[in-house]
Amino acid sequence: MSQIKGLNSLMKKLDRLGGDSHKSLKVGIKQANKMVQGEAKGLAPTGDSGLLKNSIKEKVEEKNGIITGKVSTNLHYAPYVEFGTGQRGEGSPSPPKSPENLNYRQDWAGMDAQPFLYPALKNNKGKVLDIVKEQLKKDIQKMGGS
Repeated sequence: MSQIKGLNSLMKKLDRLGGDSHKSLKVGIKQANKMVQGEAKGLAPTGDSGLLKNSIKEKVEEKNGIITGKVSTNLHYAPYVEFGTGQRGEGSPSPPKSPENLNYRQDWAGMDAQPFLYPALKNNKGKVLDIVKEQLKKDIQKMGGS
């Protein structure tokens, strides 16, 4: 989870002006999600007629006052594509290895990792933070602040 420098002060400023920083934050996270989702779809291999690419979804969730943006897929084989399988998967210079036990069987050559979700976020981390900040600034300006 990343902290955005200056985020709290922007949120307080918007609230002082009569805006809704919570709503603004959700809008910014949604915009950032869409950008990461687009890149993930562009990076996803298309060997399965686009099924993987089309399964990549984004959503904004709020739990206990914490707003989280998620870009994911629910396809059962997606982790194997992202992290690879067998000996080749274990040796792939891929994103960090899966927290799930993918069981890189040593008796099987497998396939190389073809990461698409991790690099989509990593490549855009700075942009994600900027999008969220810019949304708050935009809403501050709408409320007459600077």
